[in-house]
Amino acid sequence: MLLALCLSGTLVWAQGNVLTPEDEAIAKMAKTIKEQSKDWEIPVNEHQEAAKAQAAQLFTELQKQTSEQLNLPEKQKPSGRVMFFVSHSLGKEGLDEVLYTASVTPDSMVVFRGLKDEKNFAKSVLEIQNHAAKQTPMANVVLDPTLFRDYAVSKVPTIVYLDEGKTNEVARVSGLSTPGWLLEKVKAGKSGDFGVRGPVEDILERDLIEVMQDKVAAIDWADKKEQAIKRFWEKQQFIELPRANKPRRRYLDPSILISDDIKDVDGKVLVARGTKINPLELKPFTQAVVVFDPLDAKQLALVDKQLPDLIKNHPRVTLIVTRFDRAEGWESYKTITDHFDAPVYKLTQDIYSRFDLEYAPAVITAQQNHFVIDELAPSDEEAP
Repeated sequence: MLLALCLSGTLVWAQGNVLTPEDEAIAKMAKTIKEQSKDWEIPVNEHQEAAKAQAAQLFTELQKQTSEQLNLPEKQKPSGRVMFFVSHSLGKEGLDEVLYTASVTPDSMVVFRGLKDEKNFAKSVLEIQNHAAKQTPMANVVLDPTLFRDYAVSKVPTIVYLDEGKTNEVARVSGLSTPGWLLEKVKAGKSGDFGVRGPVEDILERDLIEVMQDKVAAIDWADKKEQAIKRFWEKQQFIELPRANKPRRRYLDPSILISDDIKDVDGKVLVARGTKINPLELKPFTQAVVVFDPLDAKQLALVDKQLPDLIKNHPRVTLIVTRFDRAEGWESYKTITDHFDAPVYKLTQDIYSRFDLEYAPAVITAQQNHFVIDELAPSDEEAP
């Protein structure tokens, strides 16, 4: 259900810089409700594609955290012309050999596809860090499953040599821990895949992106949505008004008293200090605003009784409620809007203060140069 909560322009009747102080409260109300409507749209993740997108985002963040833990340059992805693709399946000695070689090979990096312990990322990153820290200088290490995908690496160790732009593959070999043999081939003008030239192992670690996708896909999104809705309603603040115990009409003068001269750019006084301006004399307020508690059966009955005449006599009727049922949440909102077949809005501090509201239900209209606040209550004959 798309909630119609945007009230921009609904209650703004006066225009121009002279009237800005007077109209600011209602303008803020429209803005506040419009902003609230953004918060009321609870995000729902129901599809695998959305889960994959979140997984990619999580992976990016994890990649950044991993780089920081490995003492890699912040905000800069490690790069190298010589890439050593490795895995923990090489064993401690095999990894140490590759890391040592990388530490003394200029413009190189060591690439892991994932983490050894999927349930303990921090421990797995620390293990890689400990291996790398044994060498001086420390090898350039990166956790990036996309490189394994991009270069179709399925066995380790594999060495890939790139062109000067570090984008296109020139040559590769699997089964070697040092690049000397491969570099000699390139130096001799040869290129391409030189196949397997030594013992290779399967990649022990799962693709980190797949791991993150599985984790995201396993999240109970229905529960997440329910918890988000619950948190939303728990934090809602309502301005509750006491029920009117007798009918009463009050008049409110919206006039502005100008405290300082208002001048144009040439210094000419446009509005003198002490001038009293009534915005209702400049632009009439033709609508009716009804403020009430929809959870109070007596108030609801009074509003139902009053509405036909208000709709008949005013081009617009705006319904503002003092509260919703937090326990029922959106069901409460839906019940109220369905009852009136119209949107309803939450009472804000601006409206409460601007019209000096005291009791509910209250109907706000205008007559000539005053606002009229009618507080509704059963007449003596109607009262039980």
